[in-house]
Amino acid sequence: MRKQMITASAASTGPAARHKELSMSYQDPFRQTAALDEVLLDVAALIELSPRDRRIAENRYRLLKKHLERDKSPLAPYLIDGVSLIYAQGSIATSTTIVSGTEDDRFDVDAIVEIDVPADWDDSRALDLLEDALQGFPGAVAIVRCTRCVQLQFPFMHMDVTVMDRRGRIAIPRAGEIFHSPDEGDAYRVDSNPWGFTAWFRSTVGIGQTAFAESLGRHRAAAARSRLQFIDEQERLVVMKADQLDLPPMIPSAIDAQEAVALKLLKRFLNLRYENLTINRPPSIYLNKRAGDVGFIQLGLSAQLFALADSTAKIMRAHIESGTRPQEENPSYPADRINDRWPRAGRDGIADLRTLAGQLEYLAERLEAMAVAPLADIAKAIDDLFGERIGQEQRTVLAARHDRRTSATPILSAARSGAIQAPAVVVSPERYREVPRHNFHPFVLDGEDEE
Repeated sequence: MRKQMITASAASTGPAARHKELSMSYQDPFRQTAALDEVLLDVAALIELSPRDRRIAENRYRLLKKHLERDKSPLAPYLIDGVSLIYAQGSIATSTTIVSGTEDDRFDVDAIVEIDVPADWDDSRALDLLEDALQGFPGAVAIVRCTRCVQLQFPFMHMDVTVMDRRGRIAIPRAGEIFHSPDEGDAYRVDSNPWGFTAWFRSTVGIGQTAFAESLGRHRAAAARSRLQFIDEQERLVVMKADQLDLPPMIPSAIDAQEAVALKLLKRFLNLRYENLTINRPPSIYLNKRAGDVGFIQLGLSAQLFALADSTAKIMRAHIESGTRPQEENPSYPADRINDRWPRAGRDGIADLRTLAGQLEYLAERLEAMAVAPLADIAKAIDDLFGERIGQEQRTVLAARHDRRTSATPILSAARSGAIQAPAVVVSPERYREVPRHNFHPFVLDGEDEE
């Protein structure tokens, strides 16, 4: 039976207590995960927005404000200067946006548009007018009305735009109501405070450990990919100018915390695992909340991801056993139920919980195995967990990092430890074997068959 690293009940304790329990009850196999952490950092850099992509997204937020305030916009009269804000929410605000899908590179980013909704509007009118106001948005290839937002579709990027009614002037900063307006059934209002949730997440996770941030920066330099296309030459010039000038940010600065990176990896894994399923995965904001609750795990990125997956799976199993459902609240505004549409009611909800638990348990088991596996086996397992295309790109980065065709210095790997060392720092070199010099190929690592 697989050892347990963190219990469901431990998820509600403080970070210090959680780390103490983790360190005391589960040291192996996450005692030495240098190789696995290295590979996971490459994957994280490959699936996130590059600095250039963030600047493109930033520019489109600025275009959103300009477009909605233009004279012909039906929402323009309701956007009050100095009162109504247009700002990033969701994963782009918490710096956990990732590429979605296996066949294409697509980023989903979210924006909130605050207005004072007139009292005589029904609960569908705000989204109706938003859809009208977004017509003709520069570069959008499609505009799609969704249940709680209007989606602007660009090559490689979606922007989900949501209206928030701030007329009630709730005492909680920037709290209000959004609109649930389905094609069938009644429309209604939903309490919401994405601004407050972003502040909670960023303060809970923090800016990250210096050493981890520096390591992540090195992996980004080697692995980051820019995917978003410029709308036109004007956008290219604007983005390049924004890179030179210190403009006030529309998107909060990136955070390089280990907890945020583990969350990105978990989201990528779940995106792929649910891709061919007929049920919905839990909302991203629920996973963000779990990442914040787990806190920082000092054993490294591999253990951080394991703890997030393992503890969340245990919570799902506990709910199944007790016949209850997760009811997570926005810490900044308890009226905001962040998983109000997941899981579903009745037996369908049990299936939702059981499916998530099973997927997370699978991830945890694979991580345990990878933590004591040779580097080549770790790299091959990435295809299964994060997608073949990402796996191939990661192996290309890894091959370049360890290509020693111009160096006589060997690199040694300890069997079943995941450790990578140079001879000068190895105390007991007999426990290590030399990593083969010339088996690295853009898509072939240590004897992997080329397709």
